[in-house]
Amino acid sequence: MSIVLLAATTALAWEDNGCSTEQFRADPTGLANKTLLTDYVAATGAQCLDGTPGAFYFQPGNGTGSNKWYIHHQGGGWCESLDDCLGRSKTGLGSSNGYPDTASLGGGYFSNDPAQNPLMYNWNKVLMRYCDGGSFSGNNDTVQEYNGAKLFWRGSRIREAVVDNLMKTKGLNVATDAVISGCSAGGLATYLHTDQWCDALPNAKCGGLPDSGFFLDYQDPTEVCSPPSTSVVRGRRNTVPGDYHCGLKWTYTIQNATAGINKDCIAAHMADGSDWMCMFAEHSSEHIKSPVFAMQSQYDAWQTGHVLKNDQPVQTMGNNITARIQSMLMANNKESGAFLDSCHHHCGAWNEITIDGDLVSVAIQKWWEGIGTPGSKKLWNQNKNYPCDACCKPRKFNATKANN
Repeated sequence: MSIVLLAATTALAWEDNGCSTEQFRADPTGLANKTLLTDYVAATGAQCLDGTPGAFYFQPGNGTGSNKWYIHHQGGGWCESLDDCLGRSKTGLGSSNGYPDTASLGGGYFSNDPAQNPLMYNWNKVLMRYCDGGSFSGNNDTVQEYNGAKLFWRGSRIREAVVDNLMKTKGLNVATDAVISGCSAGGLATYLHTDQWCDALPNAKCGGLPDSGFFLDYQDPTEVCSPPSTSVVRGRRNTVPGDYHCGLKWTYTIQNATAGINKDCIAAHMADGSDWMCMFAEHSSEHIKSPVFAMQSQYDAWQTGHVLKNDQPVQTMGNNITARIQSMLMANNKESGAFLDSCHHHCGAWNEITIDGDLVSVAIQKWWEGIGTPGSKKLWNQNKNYPCDACCKPRKFNATKANN
C-alpha cells in the first residue's frame, strides 16, 4: 500500500489575519500555476465568501517524486460573525479576485531543496488558497444577504473541487504517497479533512501533517458567548481573546459544516447534539483513522493571545496541549506522532528547533518512513517549562544528517 501525506500552511507574503504567521526561507526555484475553479461554481458551488471561484496553485513533481504529493491548506483564522465574514470577503481571505497567475510557494515544507526538505523536496506541491473562512468545511446552500452583500459558506465544496480537478487533470489519481498539511486554520483543516483526502486515495500511502493546528476547545468564563464576536486590530477583525470556543462553534453552525468534516466524529456525537465538537482539533483527532504527525508548540503563540485571556497560566495550556495530543490523537492511532516543541511561536520554525537530535524535517522523514514498522519513533517531545527562550534558538542546519 502507498501512503498520502496531507498538509497545510501559508506561503511567504500571503495575506493572513493574525492567525497564520509561518515564515520560511525564500525558495524561488520554481513557480506554481493558479487554477481557478470556475467550472465548478455552477455545478457544485465551489465559491469563496464573496461568491468568486475557489483556487489552488500547483507545482509538478519530478524524478522519484513524480507520483508523490504534498497538499497544503492555507491558513488565516476564521470568520466568526457576519461582520467578520463580510470584512474578509473584501480581502484575499474571502475572494479570489486578484490572485496572481503564478506564485512562489516559498520554503519549509514547500522547499525544493533536499537538504531543507528531505522527504518531499521533489514531490508535486499544491497550495489551496483559503477564502471560505471555515477551514474548508462549509456546506451551506443558503446565500446570506448582509449589509448589501452576499456571503457564501462553501469551503467543503472548494476542497472537493480541488480533489476532483487534481484527479482529472494533474495525476493525483495515480499517487503513491500523499501528505495532507496546513498551518494554523489550515492546520485545523488538516485534522478535519485528512481522512476525507485519504479515503479518496485508497491506493496511496496517505497521512496528515498539521502545523500549529491543535487549538484547545476553551472559553474564558468572563467572555460573553454570543456573536458578533469581532474586534478590530490594525484594521482587521480577529478572534476575541477568550472567545475561541463560542466563535468557532458559531462558524460551524452558520457554515453548516456537518457534512464537511470527519464523518466518524460526527456519527459519534450526532445523537446527543454535540456534533459541533467535531469542529475542534482535540475532539476530531480522536476519530482520525489515517496517520497524523502533529507539528505543534506546547505554548502556541496564537493561543496564548486569543484562546487564553488576561493573565491565565500559559504552562497549564501547554500541559493540556501536550497531554491531549498524546491521549486523543496518538493513543487512538498507533501510527500517529508529534514534534512537540516548547518554543513560544505559531507556525513556521522549520528546521530551527532540535528535539532528540533531529530537526523537524528529519523527524517527519523518520516518522513517514517508519509507518507500519513496529517500534519506530513517533514522538519528539521537547517538554520544557514555559518560558524557554533556549528552546527557540536557531540551530545551523546539518545537511549531511538530513540526507542520511
